[in-house]
Amino acid sequence: MKTDVLIVGTGCAGLYAALKLPRERKITLITKSDVESCDSFLAQGGICVLKDPKDYDSYFDDTMKAGHYENDTKSVEIMIKSSPQVIQDVIDCGAEFAKNKDGAFDYTREGGHAHHRILYHNDVTGKEITSHLLEAVKKLDNVKILENTTLLDIIEKDNTCYGAVIKKASGKLEKVEADYVMLATGGVGGLYRHSTNFRHLTGDGVAIAIKHDIKLKNVNYVQIHPTTFYSKDPEDRSFLISESVRGEGAYLLDKDNKRFVNELLPRDVVSAAIFEQMKHDSTEHVWEDLRPIPKKELHEHFPNICEKCAEKGYDVDKECIPVVPAQHYYMGGIWVDHESKTSMDRLYAIGETACNGVHGKNRLASNSLLESMVFAGHAAEQISANYKKPVKKLQKEILDAADLAEFEDQDKLAKKYKKLILDAMKAQDKADAEREKTKGYHMFDPNTLTLNVDPLIKLALQEDITSEDVTTNSVMPLATPGVVDLICKEDGIVCGLQVFERVFTLLDPETKTDFYVTDGDKVEKGQLLAKVHGDIRVLLSGERVALNYLQRMSGIATYTSQVASLLEGTKIQLLDTRKTCPNMRIFEKYAVRIGGGHNHRYNLSDGVLLKDNHIGAAGGVKEAILAAKAYAPFVRKIEVEVETFEQVKEAVEAGANIIMLDNMTHEQEKEAIEYINGRAEIEISGNVTKENIEKLKDLNVDFVSSGALTHSAPILDLSLKNLRPEV
Repeated sequence: MKTDVLIVGTGCAGLYAALKLPRERKITLITKSDVESCDSFLAQGGICVLKDPKDYDSYFDDTMKAGHYENDTKSVEIMIKSSPQVIQDVIDCGAEFAKNKDGAFDYTREGGHAHHRILYHNDVTGKEITSHLLEAVKKLDNVKILENTTLLDIIEKDNTCYGAVIKKASGKLEKVEADYVMLATGGVGGLYRHSTNFRHLTGDGVAIAIKHDIKLKNVNYVQIHPTTFYSKDPEDRSFLISESVRGEGAYLLDKDNKRFVNELLPRDVVSAAIFEQMKHDSTEHVWEDLRPIPKKELHEHFPNICEKCAEKGYDVDKECIPVVPAQHYYMGGIWVDHESKTSMDRLYAIGETACNGVHGKNRLASNSLLESMVFAGHAAEQISANYKKPVKKLQKEILDAADLAEFEDQDKLAKKYKKLILDAMKAQDKADAEREKTKGYHMFDPNTLTLNVDPLIKLALQEDITSEDVTTNSVMPLATPGVVDLICKEDGIVCGLQVFERVFTLLDPETKTDFYVTDGDKVEKGQLLAKVHGDIRVLLSGERVALNYLQRMSGIATYTSQVASLLEGTKIQLLDTRKTCPNMRIFEKYAVRIGGGHNHRYNLSDGVLLKDNHIGAAGGVKEAILAAKAYAPFVRKIEVEVETFEQVKEAVEAGANIIMLDNMTHEQEKEAIEYINGRAEIEISGNVTKENIEKLKDLNVDFVSSGALTHSAPILDLSLKNLRPEV
């Protein structure tokens, strides 16, 4: 089979992408089941929209707060600002949303939202949107839809996707030649016993990405929906009781019919509270009372829920219904950029299988349909704007070489894919747990902070402010509460958060900083790292000094991490030197440790290191070592720097504990190491940088020291943005 664009999945993301691609392109949509058996059809609550520019900040903050501020801020901005156009597109396709008596949209509100900004169609919003998108796609002559057709794998070479292997409804295996492939394979609910997802949605796109070393993001970020109808049958797909029900006034009750949680908190918080209450009550569910909602409104707004509850034997007008949390949504998945491109050329991922960071660690209610369509549209636009056919001869050779035999046992393949995903999730859970244990481990202790760090920060502030901040005082004469965002402008390792915070608290102890990362975390361009709350005058006056420390320390940690990664798999320890900026050593050496390096001497009283001028002053290597032993017998180890093979011999003979081979050629280093033969520890030094350190990996040495870690590391670009009054 040949097609220009293969879209795997017929949910709202796949359908919207098909509508946005050029009509002259041949598009093939495949779906694992029938076209309506996708989670987009199941979405009950609604779809968010920026109904008024004045609501932007509130909508942005609600999304960030729900996501525990781990969201990609650029993705959030794109989603919110694109929402009016997406809503207009689905209306143009025929979708209708609830309106009030005067004909204006009737916006509702759900948990985590500060304001009413959600459009809805009864309690079947997903079906209303997706069915009309499907109708519009079916009218396109350039689009073919294949139901009951499963993606088994992609066909790729040298990190470029050339097509796919599919199993058709007939059971026949077939190769698909495609210029571009878009994965819209949905979530991972089929891997869980209790899930609101269709059972056939088993994260196939993610598994295939793992198999082909395609970059992932937050692979273990799975959202639990707080309220699904409780069933004793483990084979039942969990029926979702929409968040909108609680948004309109429903209560959550324990076994004694008492409320135990604020029902409008974000989903993960409500879910955790329900699990805790179930444990406390020794029950398998809690109760949800829909009767606080006026009867007419309840049945008009939520007819499907009322009907389903009746089918289960519950009259929502007379009694509570049993509810329990269940797996609902997948925030993690295949890493994509803001145009939904994966780390593999000619391969895009959209919808729930993709992770552009918009949801962070937890999705805000009614953002899923919107996000899926916004970024599906971006993917279609980028493909359209940059469309380029692959080299056909090469593509044919690669497809011909693909062996279909490995896909004949599909049960075995399904088990393999399930294991790939679950193993990846477990590994990430373990890594996250380890990181959680070490949070703040390297932070300065109170004594060091007071005696050593504070005086240096005060000197920096005095240098910058001297008598006053004349600019700030001229525009802000009175104290005004405010908040400002700390934004990352490039990928790297963050370091120095305690020092950053300390700058502001030394100016005003009432200043408060909310951090969403910890020292040593990998951070990405556009990520929100912290919010600083306080007097706007303090935020303005301390900004430059705080950023100077944080950018410098983060830059060193980032550079050190890059260098240290080149020594992975060896016993070699990466050391820094004393080549630090004056009054910055305590900060720069801390940053080296955060980046994965180790500290050499902190200062001149911190050990004996005999360098060329010491040797010259003493009259030779042997004389210098003996003099050091006589003067400082308490020193644990004596290290000597040597530049020639003769000096190596002298150092070994005199009993040096560590011999530093300085600025030797690779052959000289090998000769010296062979001669030392374990009689002393060995350190390599001299113009060691990220660009040349790999050549040292094959040497059997103990340490490599690099002054470049501190004197040549570029800063990490960070910024304080969006300063605003705080009410």
